[in-house]
Amino acid sequence: MSHADFLYKLLFGILEKKQTNTMKTKLLFVLLIFLSAIFGSCKSTAGFISHSINTEVQLSQANYKVIGSVTGEATAKSVFGIGINQADLFNQARQDMIKKADLTGKSRAIINVTTDMKTRHGLFSVSKTVYISGEVIEFIK
Repeated sequence: MSHADFLYKLLFGILEKKQTNTMKTKLLFVLLIFLSAIFGSCKSTAGFISHSINTEVQLSQANYKVIGSVTGEATAKSVFGIGINQADLFNQARQDMIKKADLTGKSRAIINVTTDMKTRHGLFSVSKTVYISGEVIEFIK
């Protein structure tokens, strides 16, 4: 007996017996719907490009080199709509990016900053993750 046959027979209450038990069938059906509602979720992603660090750098001369890319992230969850402060989430992701960029005491800047936010909706909860990324440059002259 294959797994699919076993699950089919289990769902409709005819595993060992040839009689169907409508109460058991209804209970299993309701249980299946309830579990899929709890563990099922929806996802969405939004993003934009901005200068969110408020630094304007003119790159008109060849006086810099690109060090690499850097990404900061922050995640928060809420249950019944309580627990996510979106401004704090963006600030935490920005601070994580700046920390990873190693800007302290160096002639470096972050350019081409982009922001993405993933949202996952559950039955009673929402989880948001913010990603802020950019390119790290270092001035050489």
